[in-house]
Amino acid sequence: MKFKNEVFSPQETEPLNNDAESSSRHKHGPPKRLTFFTALLFVSISLNIVLVVNDVRKIGARQDFSPYAHLPRDVPTKYNSQSAFGLGSTTEEQRAIAWESMDSSAGEISLDKEWADAHDLPESAPFFWDEGRQIYLLNAHHSLHCMRKVRRALVLYNYNRPQLDSYTHLVHCTDHLMQNILCEADDTPFYTSTTSNITTGLGQTRMCRSWDRLTEWAKENTACFAYINETQGVNDVIERFRYCSPGSPLLGSMRKYFGYPPDWFRERPRDMDSLPRYWEGLDDDQGEGGEVTR
Repeated sequence: MKFKNEVFSPQETEPLNNDAESSSRHKHGPPKRLTFFTALLFVSISLNIVLVVNDVRKIGARQDFSPYAHLPRDVPTKYNSQSAFGLGSTTEEQRAIAWESMDSSAGEISLDKEWADAHDLPESAPFFWDEGRQIYLLNAHHSLHCMRKVRRALVLYNYNRPQLDSYTHLVHCTDHLMQNILCEADDTPFYTSTTSNITTGLGQTRMCRSWDRLTEWAKENTACFAYINETQGVNDVIERFRYCSPGSPLLGSMRKYFGYPPDWFRERPRDMDSLPRYWEGLDDDQGEGGEVTR
């Protein structure tokens, strides 16, 4: 053991001197080469982050996710002038059933208040069976409801049958559809022809959202709604909110309000069962026809 006044040999003091030199070098910072590679790595990582974010934005723009149900445009669909909703049906009855069998009732939904507020939705009517939810109507299903009424009026006019919907309601519906067209401002360039009588855009592919997935999302946020007496309305609108699905936690509140027994349940009626079967006998009548052009 060395004591305080002992003299150290050069060999013994060399490690101490080396430590001092090393410490001095560290105080002056890392080598320039290390600094260069660190900066290069930082720049590389930053550029990669920018590229990834840009790619994500491009993918999002291409898929065009809807803001609420988050549906992408991932369903390639060819524009078809011969669909079941039009000339693809060989009879007026087939065409009417194709239209009237679509489910517009599912679009009447209930949304959690906090979720709606987080998505900047305006306050809406309180949901009868759950105080924490509010009632909304999906725009797509409202448009279906309206387009169907307008079509129905045209068919009945063509066959000289009594109208089922009021003129005021039809005016509202055409207004709604026009506002949707202007809001959407669809910029798809459909091809056309100046030398032949073809349907503009026939067979052209568009990327669409899934109607089935939208309806599934709507049913996940059900309001237990169904049209009953669709063309004439009901005495009390709450009667349309009685059709909760089996096992739904909303059944208890609904049954209590209406005074139904604990096991009361009704299947949600189809839209087409809530109006007169106006299509019956149309094919036996002579309506006004004409050539279909673009």
